[in-house]
Amino acid sequence: MGEFYKIVTNIFYQLSLVFFWPVAIGLLGLFAVCLMDLGALLYQMWRRRREKATNLVAVARSIATGLRGFRSGAPLLCEAVDMSPALARFWDRLRSRLEHLGSDEHLDIWLEETLQHEEIQATSKLDRSRAFIRIGPMLGLAGTIIPLGPALQSLLTGDMAGMVSHLVVGFGAVVVGLMLSGVAYFITLVRERWTRVELKEMENLCELVMRAMKEKRPAREEEYETLSEA
Repeated sequence: MGEFYKIVTNIFYQLSLVFFWPVAIGLLGLFAVCLMDLGALLYQMWRRRREKATNLVAVARSIATGLRGFRSGAPLLCEAVDMSPALARFWDRLRSRLEHLGSDEHLDIWLEETLQHEEIQATSKLDRSRAFIRIGPMLGLAGTIIPLGPALQSLLTGDMAGMVSHLVVGFGAVVVGLMLSGVAYFITLVRERWTRVELKEMENLCELVMRAMKEKRPAREEEYETLSEA
């Protein structure tokens, strides 16, 4: 029984040594990616300060004016107004679909579908930083525990310098893991706030389109009645 215990112990010890390099390389690689992501976030923050805010009143007026005389298959002409880049991209997609829309009977359905597509895309962009929040401490803990085995072995043999070296590596791994998680958490918070604002603007835009199309229907019915009487 004692021999079997030694075999199992040696297997676990060897496996821990094998896992050290994948954990160390993965931790350092994710930390580098997270730092690059932080740099990209800081650049986006600087760029967003220079962007124009969305003028919702002007957007509503422009959409109502453009849809008033709009016919399916024809280009939808709207006055250029101040929009955030995300909202302008979303409006370009809506306008393209409106121009090829045969009927506005199911307008609410495909507006909801387009909005859900934007929500899925925005969520997928946040998945990486959210994963870093959890993976960072996990790899940091693994990188801390793995060197403890060699450190204890060095202590038994009286190699104090080797023990200290292994402990330094372990403590460094947990620090890198926690810093990785903290930076990823900050990135996620900022981008989630931006995403909520952008999705709210898109919801408002969809509501404006729905209202404009509802106001357009009575005018279209009156036009049909006039043509039928003539």
